[in-house]
Amino acid sequence: MAGEAWMMRLTTVMLAVLMLAGCGRVGPPRPPGPPEAVTFPRAYPAPPPMPVEGETIRR
Repeated sequence: MAGEAWMMRLTTVMLAVLMLAGCGRVGPPRPPGPPEAVTFPRAYPAPPPMPVEGETIRR
């Protein structure tokens, strides 16, 4: 029985390692397409300033 549990644990670990080994690519992420056609990353606009205490928010 102990041999079966050890073999099952080993099989599970090997399967997990093989599945995780195929995830992703080596190196930093690169956007798809030619560099001149890439439109991102872009900076997000700054959020509106926080209201001062006692000031109402106008929308």
